[in-house]
Amino acid sequence: MTSSHRGTAVVTALLALSLAGMPLLAQPRAPAPQRGGPPGPETPYIIIPTFQSTDRKFGTEAAEEVRHRMQGEHSAKELFVVLGTTIQANLVASGYPPDSALGVADVMVLSRQLHGEYVLDGKAVKSGGGVRFDTRLLMSIGQNMLVQPLPPADGKDVGDAARLVDHSISDALKGMPMFRKCIADLRATKPDDAIISARAGLAAYPNSALSRVCLLNAYTNKKAPPDTIISVATQILAADPTSMLALTNLVDAYDAKNDTDKATDATFRIYRLDPSNKANAGSLINRLAKGEPLKALAILDSLIVNNPGDPELLRNKWLLQLKAGQFKKAIATGEELVKADTAAATLDFYQRQIGAAQSDSNAAKVQELAAKAAQRFPKSSFSLLVAQSYYKSGQLQQALDAARRVAAADPKSLDAWKFIVATLSDMHQPDSALAAGQQAIAAGVPKDSVGDLLLGRIAGPAIKAAQTSKTRADWEAALKAAQAIDAIAPTAQSSFYVGVAAFQLASDILTDVQPLTKSKKKEDQAQACTMAKQGEDLLATTSIAMPKGASVDKDTAGKILGAVGQYSDFVAQVKKAFCK
Repeated sequence: MTSSHRGTAVVTALLALSLAGMPLLAQPRAPAPQRGGPPGPETPYIIIPTFQSTDRKFGTEAAEEVRHRMQGEHSAKELFVVLGTTIQANLVASGYPPDSALGVADVMVLSRQLHGEYVLDGKAVKSGGGVRFDTRLLMSIGQNMLVQPLPPADGKDVGDAARLVDHSISDALKGMPMFRKCIADLRATKPDDAIISARAGLAAYPNSALSRVCLLNAYTNKKAPPDTIISVATQILAADPTSMLALTNLVDAYDAKNDTDKATDATFRIYRLDPSNKANAGSLINRLAKGEPLKALAILDSLIVNNPGDPELLRNKWLLQLKAGQFKKAIATGEELVKADTAAATLDFYQRQIGAAQSDSNAAKVQELAAKAAQRFPKSSFSLLVAQSYYKSGQLQQALDAARRVAAADPKSLDAWKFIVATLSDMHQPDSALAAGQQAIAAGVPKDSVGDLLLGRIAGPAIKAAQTSKTRADWEAALKAAQAIDAIAPTAQSSFYVGVAAFQLASDILTDVQPLTKSKKKEDQAQACTMAKQGEDLLATTSIAMPKGASVDKDTAGKILGAVGQYSDFVAQVKKAFCK
């Protein structure tokens, strides 16, 4: 758009505002035409919006004074200063008061609307007997906003301060041609030429943050050593502590040097520039999580305040609490997470939650979580965890019911059947435990596994109890259990237990036969015959079973089989004498 067209647009906008009855901001002086005629097609435009100030009128006056000063010092061919009336008209048309002091994002939009190449962003403060202007030049390169800080201008009045600002801008513009050449070199993928251009820009204007930014980009493109990157980035930050480009490159350079502390410090600086930025906060949290989870949690909490119910933030908080050992808090955060995002209730989620409850020694919470998990994932191990929690709390029937539900969902689950057999055994229901073993085999569980399970939970304890009490009743119970298991799932161990129990019973019975053989009473002699036959049957059982079970304990098996021969001779004598 030419300057005449722009002027027409401004007049039209102002006329429309006047017709609408909207007041325009009074100007300190009528804007005079800038010397040098209209701007050329390559002339850069500078936008000077109202300065930030606690006194809006003072901010407006400060901006207008700088405009007036620059219009007098620069020809329109060199640098065109957009009129204050043009800026005000644009603001009003966009719904802003004409004296608005815009934020950076809005002022850059204003700059694009008015074709401004530069924006002077300023803050005006009255101090003591004078004034102070803190200013910086802003410009856009592609999608990036670049900042050139300017020295503070302390003057006795706005005119004096405006003069200093104009002088600083004039100095800064000396390096602009070289900076633009540097940018062109970068776009042409000529980093070496860009470095030369950037250094020329610094020679023309030693305080040029923009030339240093271009230099940093050139070094980055060349993959320069980390120390080189750090040196330039640090210089940029000295002038502009808000330079995101410098900070991000600083992080990468320190990472390349494995300097974790300084990389984390730079990441902290990025976060502080915009604490509400989730991406920047996430980067810092990931770093802190490796060594300082409590600091990371504090940052997460601040983010969650502004983003309540955010699943990503809640999950990160939950994981950090688990890592920090804050199990009770982690459980509560996990519950918030699945309320915000039901899809978060995965197998892994429940495993971690249950692990936290176990670490917190919270049996009730373990049971509650396991029950929820079992309902959601019926074929998982969570149902067994429910059974286990009931078992530990002494609720055996509930434990048995939970284990049976697992077996119903997965009939071949050996773990489920192990739990069923163990629980029935503890409930002193050996017959039911044996029946459960048969059901397990029928369901497809390997016989050997079932046999080992039954021996370990039923026959083994029965044998041990009989060895301790040495009573015939306990040996009879042990033999019954061993024989039942041997019939369901025969193994060398089951045969060994049958042989041991049968021999012990035979030995006990035949020991009682001995005094009967010395009696002259017919009823004693008849009883001796009956008991001898019982012993004989038991010895036969031992003779059949023990060779199969000899591999379990060869010495014991050998001794028992040797004793069987001696007892057999005694039985034969008794039968011959009393069984007629």
